[in-house]
Amino acid sequence: MINTVGTFSAIWLVLWILLSILFVILYPLVRPRLFALHPRYGSALLLGYWTAPFLVSLLSTLFLFMPTVETLLVNTHCHSDCQSHVPLIDSAGLAWFGFSVGSIVMIFLLVQFVSTMFRSLQLRKQFNILGKAKGEYYAISSACPLVFTLGWWQPRIYVSDGLLKSCTETDLSIILQHESAHKERRDNLRLLLARLCSAILSGPLARRLMTDLQLMTEQACDFRAAEKHGHIAVAETLLKVKRLLMAKSVTVPFSSLAFAEREVETRIMALLKAGTRISPRPWQMGALGTLAVICLLLLISPLHHGSEWVITFLTDSPLHAH
Repeated sequence: MINTVGTFSAIWLVLWILLSILFVILYPLVRPRLFALHPRYGSALLLGYWTAPFLVSLLSTLFLFMPTVETLLVNTHCHSDCQSHVPLIDSAGLAWFGFSVGSIVMIFLLVQFVSTMFRSLQLRKQFNILGKAKGEYYAISSACPLVFTLGWWQPRIYVSDGLLKSCTETDLSIILQHESAHKERRDNLRLLLARLCSAILSGPLARRLMTDLQLMTEQACDFRAAEKHGHIAVAETLLKVKRLLMAKSVTVPFSSLAFAEREVETRIMALLKAGTRISPRPWQMGALGTLAVICLLLLISPLHHGSEWVITFLTDSPLHAH
């Protein structure tokens, strides 16, 4: 049992690391093309891009350890006596090492997820006590100009009295349209998944990933509001709320998405140049998804043979020759 679990953990982690390195290397080439798309599509593809190393490594390793799938997708071995099998580490020490490292990683991800959820729930309880439901948002008794969306599964919009007094009806409608887009898209949950799936990255790489994803997410909601109010009106409201926030030095609550917190100048320029953004056709998105599935399936055979080669090298025990 430990040999199977240890081998699974080792293959998954090594593949996750290798795919993450590959995606980091390719990102400078991919990034301009993603930002040329309409933010609704660009944000979805960017999320898919950075969660792919984790998901592909996990799914391909799962397929590798499923006998039926392995038989269909792994190339036949070079001699007729070789039966279908999954690659296993014979060394108990290496198997325990793989199991231990995999367990540490999973515990780390679980702790990050639970702690983030707990902090978010605590904040939500506090704001629910302080706020009063007013239709599609909760009004908070605060002189600071605050507006943000908080929550994972059932997000809620919170607007402070200070912001309500400083904005016109049109401004408020634009702000609520923007925050409603965050709510419908469950962007807080998307960003949390991105953080967890890219946990293997650190430092500047992780910051750049989250900065780009947050920017694209905000642009997607800006464009949603612009569908009703126009790009110029949304840009003007963005600038107005940003000035209010700067004047009061407002701090946005943990794990929330605020209307004018990030990259306001870049978002305004994107709104003014909205006509240059490309919207992929449905068949193009479908073709991209199909290609991703095909690549995942084609990965199983080289992953099997490569894993056996590495295991043979590490354990110095004769496995099947390929």
